[in-house]
Amino acid sequence: METESALYQLMGVRMNGVMNSITNSDGQYQEIIRKSDEYSGRLEDLELPKEVRLLIDRYVSVQNALGSRYGMLAYLLGFSDCKELLLEKCLPIGTKEKVSEA
Repeated sequence: METESALYQLMGVRMNGVMNSITNSDGQYQEIIRKSDEYSGRLEDLELPKEVRLLIDRYVSVQNALGSRYGMLAYLLGFSDCKELLLEKCLPIGTKEKVSEA
């Protein structure tokens, strides 16, 4: 999917704007943050060598990026499915091919 498409732009607006207020009010999300903070504190208490802390940090960062990208792709897939469903159910036969080509 082309990254300059309207769908990518919409995803950017929704994920970077509206998503913050949603996560701030979601109890499960806030509980995950509390757990994360707890584990972060426990790791700090271990006083690990710098290279071990960097390795852990890089691993966690890549895992976060992976999960975030998965979520973005799922969001795009959902919208793509909605578009296909609407084109299939709402447009007269023969019109779908013309819209898909545009």
